[in-house]
Amino acid sequence: MNIDNNLRQLLENETKIHLAEIRFLYQKLDRQLGLNGARVPITFGFDTDRLGAYTPGFGQDEEEFHFSLLFIGYCVAKPLSKDDRIDLYKHEYAHYMQYNMDIPDKYNWQPGIHGSAWKYCCSLIGAAPTPYYKAGEGLIKHDYDKVLKKKITDKSIPIRDTYSREQEYRKKKNSTVKFNINDDVNHPKFGKGTIEHIEQLEGSVRLHVRFGEDLKKIDQKWLLQANLKKAGASRHI
Repeated sequence: MNIDNNLRQLLENETKIHLAEIRFLYQKLDRQLGLNGARVPITFGFDTDRLGAYTPGFGQDEEEFHFSLLFIGYCVAKPLSKDDRIDLYKHEYAHYMQYNMDIPDKYNWQPGIHGSAWKYCCSLIGAAPTPYYKAGEGLIKHDYDKVLKKKITDKSIPIRDTYSREQEYRKKKNSTVKFNINDDVNHPKFGKGTIEHIEQLEGSVRLHVRFGEDLKKIDQKWLLQANLKKAGASRHI
């Protein structure tokens, strides 16, 4: 999409205002939840197909929040209302919460980026538990109990039980710690690093690895797979 240069300049000039608004909101949520979302880098772009996104810092991806100025900007033809902007920021913060806090088992029944774990996070901060933007959602009082209640529609009990056991096995396997503090590890992008802290989460393990002056959070399963590929192994984790 070609954007008028004058509009682009106006939108870029707004970024300090948006940044301050987002940081203020995230600092408030951080105090409420004991997290550090306000410290995560925030970037802006001119995306036409997405309003915002949260990228966890796994693998070669840098952790960041990203928002499109074509939607949150004040000088676009149809800007979001303040309530819808705030709801968008909360929507992405809820994704951040998924990766940075323990989710009770009873809220892990629905998979997906916008599954029950994400909806649970939405319920804690008052975000609309809907995957796609709809004008006015930020003003609605949502029935979180309804969206978080597990719906059982499958009548095939044996199949469901088998699936549940398989899921439980995978979660247990993926949450087994396979490293120790001070272990050296190799990363395909950052090179050799040292593990400073290990987080055992529900269904995964997050390693805090020091690469020189940088501290990166890396998913244990991803790191193991990356090293196996590099070694030319065929065994799966």
